[in-house]
Amino acid sequence: MREPWRSAMGYEGAAERLAAAVPEAHMRVVRRMIDTGTNTVMTSSCGRLFDAVAALADVRYEVNYEGQAAIELEALAETGCEARYGFEIAGEELDFRPMMREIVRGGESAAVISARFHNTLAAAIVETCSVIRRETGLDRVCLSGGTFQNMTLLGLTVRGLRAAGFPVYLHRAVPPNDGGLALGQAMVAATRLG
Repeated sequence: MREPWRSAMGYEGAAERLAAAVPEAHMRVVRRMIDTGTNTVMTSSCGRLFDAVAALADVRYEVNYEGQAAIELEALAETGCEARYGFEIAGEELDFRPMMREIVRGGESAAVISARFHNTLAAAIVETCSVIRRETGLDRVCLSGGTFQNMTLLGLTVRGLRAAGFPVYLHRAVPPNDGGLALGQAMVAATRLG
C-alpha cells in the first residue's frame, strides 16, 4: 500500500478531511473504484486501519516502505493519554466506523489521535478476547502478526488482557511478522515432505 490515504477513503467523510493533501482528481478515481467495486478488495488487515488513521491524522499520505505510516503514527502517540474512541463488536466483526467518524470530525492533534487510536485498538482486542472467552471458554491469548511489532499497541494490549485475567503468550525466538510466518510455512512443508 503506497498511498495510505486510499484506505481512509472507505470511511464516510474522509474525502473532506483529506482534501487539502490529496488532489481531487485522485480522490475522484478512488471514490469511483469504491462505488463500483473496481480493483478494490475488502480487507481485515490491521495494517490498512493504521494506514487510514495515519492519513486522517495528517501523518503520512504516501509511504516508501511497508509499515512506514504505522511506525510514524506510533512515534507520535501522546504519552499519558488514556482516552479512546468508540467501536462496536457486531457478531464476529469489529466495527471501527464510530472511531473513524470521531477522527474525521477533527479538532485533535496527530499525537492525541495516535494515542486514542492505540488505546481503542487495544481495548477492542481485549473486548474481543473477552467475548470469545464467554462464548467458548478459551482463555489463552497468543499475540502474533506484524501489528504486534508496534510496542505501544503490544504494551497496551498485554496490560489490558492480563488485567482481564488472560494468560498472554508472546514471540520470543521468532518474529511476530512475516519472518515468523515464513518459518511456520517452512516447518509445515518440511513435515509434509519429510
